[in-house]
Amino acid sequence: MKLALVGTGRMGQAVEAVALERGHEIVSRFDEARPLLDSRDPETLHGAEVCIDFTAPDLALDHLHQYAFWGADAVVGTTGWYDDLPKVEEWVEEGQNGVLYAPNFSLGVALVVRALQGMLPLLDELDDYDAWVHELHHTGKVDSPSGTALHLANTLLAGLSRKTRVEPETQHGAISPEALHVSSTRAGHIFGEHTVGLDSAVDQITVTHRAKDRRAFASGAVRAAEWVRGKTGLFTLDDMLEDWGPVGSRQ
Repeated sequence: MKLALVGTGRMGQAVEAVALERGHEIVSRFDEARPLLDSRDPETLHGAEVCIDFTAPDLALDHLHQYAFWGADAVVGTTGWYDDLPKVEEWVEEGQNGVLYAPNFSLGVALVVRALQGMLPLLDELDDYDAWVHELHHTGKVDSPSGTALHLANTLLAGLSRKTRVEPETQHGAISPEALHVSSTRAGHIFGEHTVGLDSAVDQITVTHRAKDRRAFASGAVRAAEWVRGKTGLFTLDDMLEDWGPVGSRQ
């Protein structure tokens, strides 16, 4: 498969390494020196079948519009644009292209989400367990809490009737029982660590995902590109996993 890299930093380099290992070809690259938005001609893609985009939040929406205008399939790991999902859906419908987006392309994180979804119906009945989310990242992380932490939090909110909102700020007093506390730590060179906790008076359950290398995200992004090629619509990683095997399915 022919791929275009949009963003050639550390994540882009990891994506390229994984793509080459899986037999794909990088045919076009865009970065600060060669911005995607300066290239209005789709010929600059050099026949790329999917664009893999890990850039900056302030560029994401314009890039998505460009992909739809070109009718180019894309995998987007850049966050910060989710409030504009209805607008992007319209663009994708007009462009007849496929876009798969996720705040985190680690398949390990996706497994954690699926595990939570399986637990939540019973957990909603066990109201003596209080839920929380904590994430750790390196000091260069630009957003807090991370998009992945918010994704985990929203998964909990969707399944717990006793939790009605995310509270991402430091608490200097008692927290409302309806609030789901999402906290963050920024230190050193941590790739990314996310913990979902469930605490009762008698025990505590924690589920932690710890990324050890950027290749964890790069591998998921390349496999997403393989899946979304030739499809039309706006997809998430959950759509890909559901296609591979619905929750609770057995062979």
